[in-house]
Amino acid sequence: MRVWTLLSALAVAALAGFSRGFAAFGTAMIYVPLIALAYDAKTAVVTLFLVDLLPSLPLLWKAGPQCDRSNIAWMTLGAVAATPFGVALLLVADPTEAQLVLGLVLLAAVTYMVFRRGFQIVPGPAKAIAAGAVSGFAGGVSGIFGPPAMVYLLGRGADAKTARADTIVFLTGESLVLGATYLLYGMVTVETLELALVLLPVYALATWYGARRFSTTGEAAYRKLMLGLLWGVSAFLVTRAALVLMEQ
Repeated sequence: MRVWTLLSALAVAALAGFSRGFAAFGTAMIYVPLIALAYDAKTAVVTLFLVDLLPSLPLLWKAGPQCDRSNIAWMTLGAVAATPFGVALLLVADPTEAQLVLGLVLLAAVTYMVFRRGFQIVPGPAKAIAAGAVSGFAGGVSGIFGPPAMVYLLGRGADAKTARADTIVFLTGESLVLGATYLLYGMVTVETLELALVLLPVYALATWYGARRFSTTGEAAYRKLMLGLLWGVSAFLVTRAALVLMEQ
């Protein structure tokens, strides 16, 4: 049973790594719910932070000069303020209920963006701080912090390279904030370190391959893929959480 659990975790790490390299987000949405099925929610969120540390550095190096630094700074401010509250809630709350609420909100937002193709969010400091805060809180309580940020970043109507660069820089920064909070709460253990070391090579290779595939994707295709991924995973979160809660 343990061997199959580990093989399943390796497959999840490969899929999540590809999403990280290609889309720059979606990693937590794929990784956290599936790893939590095999282990538990705390193991899932902590090992994701650990396996993503090194592979994210090359992405960050290339994305830094292309990102909207002012916008990212405001988003980071909101995330830093809200993340510790989310992690504190993770320690006492039911993660399934948190994922259900997050999934419902995301599903509604993404569905609106799909049907309102001309919809755009006018960027500004207040909206950037709010988006960062929602992302940070959601990441703290459920480990899934990318989708709230992506709704805002895609809604601005920026080109694919800028949207992806902003996503890489912000989500990497948010991951570091989460990691510091995990250390503060004593959530990093020997067991999570050992699992992360096993998953890291597969995750890193998949991230590299995903980044190579992005270079061959056009603007329109990228946006459609991102909205499709957001919608699909949001629907998965809602369905999975609802089924688990009905069984309780």
